[in-house]
This record gives sequence, structure tokens and C-alpha cells, in this order.
Amino acid sequence: MQLFIYDTMKRINRKNTVIILAFSLLIAINIPFKTALPYSDTEYYTFEEPYTDFNYYNYTVNESYIAEVPLDYIIMDAQYADSALSSPSYVWVIIKNNDTINGNFNVDFYITTKKGILIPSVTKISSTGNYISSGETKTIKLSYNETITEFKYDIIPPTKEVTKYRNVTMKRTETKYRTIQKSRDVIKFKNESMSVLQRLFPYII
Repeated sequence: MQLFIYDTMKRINRKNTVIILAFSLLIAINIPFKTALPYSDTEYYTFEEPYTDFNYYNYTVNESYIAEVPLDYIIMDAQYADSALSSPSYVWVIIKNNDTINGNFNVDFYITTKKGILIPSVTKISSTGNYISSGETKTIKLSYNETITEFKYDIIPPTKEVTKYRNVTMKRTETKYRTIQKSRDVIKFKNESMSVLQRLFPYII
């Protein structure tokens, strides 16, 4: 009888021990503790981007440049003369170099004559390389072997270099900055309290 009681008590103690251990294990695996879990996120950030402003403002500068200009001169006289009895006839101009620079003057004469009664004829004759000093006067005279009814002339004076000025509109640029927003994918971590059981069966519990 005593042996039976002893065996019974022994089995009860073993069962209680198993129950206690199972209960302790169940409690242990359900105790939550913190852990860092990774997750994907989108991060937004801004930065200052430089750019060139071409329309900042315009301004004007007085710019110098070299120009070719004709010498200053004066036509003192321009005439023609026909010979009453025989050729030749003459045309001439009197030129005064009114500049401070010496130079060679060219003259083109356009002479009108009449061949017959109603048919006028225009002929060009030229005189080139007529050197006239500054302040001096020179007569440039040419002959023509027909009777002259009228004439015109062109003076081609020498040129000189002078410094001139002109207003030039300039555009000033400026480097400015603008704020740009962009995004990027990042991996972040968050602390969560999870038990062992939740970690083993995340989709069940």
C-alpha cells in the first residue's frame, strides 16, 4: 500500500513538473522584448542649385572704335570751257584740302556732249593721284576733244583713321541659387516589441 502511494505521488510530481515547465516556457516565449527591424522608406531632401540669370539687367557702355573717314575738303570752283574754233575743251575743279592730313585726291568727270541734234552722250574721264597738302589748294584740269554741253564730277578724297565712340548695350549676368527638392530610397530601422512566438509565427499571431 505504501509503495502504491509512493508511486502515485511520484507520478503526480512529474506531471506537475512538466506542467510547470510548459507553463514557464509558454510565459517565456510570450514575453516581448525590443529589437530593431529594417524597413524601406522614401527620404526627401533639398539643396541649393546654382544657375546663371541672363536677364538680370542691361547697361550701356561708351565703346571706342577705329573708323575710316574721308579728309575734309572744300570745292572752291568747278567749270568747263569750250574752244570756239577747235578742240580741245577743258573741265576743272579747284580743291582745297581743309584737313590736317595730306593725301591724294581722285576726280571723276562725267562729260555730256551731243552727237547730232537730239542724241546726248555721257563720257567719264578721271584724274587720279592728285596730292594736296594740308591747307593747300590745287586745280585739277582735264582736256576733252569734243564740245562740252555740261558736266558733273565726283571727288574721291583720301581717308584717315579716327577714334570714334558709340553706345553699346551690354547684358550683365549673375549667378543665383534656387532650392531643389529631391527624393531617395533609404533603409531605416524601427524598434518593435515582439515575443519569440511572434517572431516564429509573424503571420499567425
